[in-house]
Amino acid sequence: MPNFLFDFMRIYAVADLHGKEKRKERAVELASTSDLTIICGDITHFGPAEHAKLFLDKIGKEVKTFALPGNCDEWETIDAIEASRAENLHRNRLEFKGFTFFGYGGSPPSSIKTIFEDTEEEIYGGLKKIAKEGGILCTHAPPRGHLDRAMGSYNIGSSAVLRILDEKRPILNLFGHVHESSGSERYGDTWLINCSAGLKGSGCYVDLGSAGVEGITFLD
Repeated sequence: MPNFLFDFMRIYAVADLHGKEKRKERAVELASTSDLTIICGDITHFGPAEHAKLFLDKIGKEVKTFALPGNCDEWETIDAIEASRAENLHRNRLEFKGFTFFGYGGSPPSSIKTIFEDTEEEIYGGLKKIAKEGGILCTHAPPRGHLDRAMGSYNIGSSAVLRILDEKRPILNLFGHVHESSGSERYGDTWLINCSAGLKGSGCYVDLGSAGVEGITFLD
């Protein structure tokens, strides 16, 4: 479980900017009042990776920033994140203010075959190596069956992410990917938050304290 070295922390979480300048400008503005910003993928719209670095340098200058790629980001986006002012969360575990964050970018295979896709076995294996019980899970793909309905009909989330939720019971899972399913819900001990800005809104603030998740505010 978290050490809770601090009584309060505000996270700004957002996904699915897809290279849109107005979305990126709004994200920088909203991030400036957070303690930590987490970018949950699809920073660009099929590249180029250099644009991800430019954006992350700008937002990372304002606030501590973690980021991972989405399925519409090039594989080179990992290098772009690592070269930027942000820290890479893909297949990685990071600590901040007593909380442990672990993440995985991209998505499971899709029918439209986007750029950054891994098998469910690869996603599960990568997360299992870095997962921590009671930590904060950051992914691009939602857990299967939760805030993952595309076009109102299809569940396109990850069974591997769901499996990690069942095994490690993180206090929070932040993700995006499914633009039309932004929102939040509880799954056992875990708050699930789809922070996509792909269709509406500009992500959300998540307030953490001694009781875990103490507030969720979706942003225009």
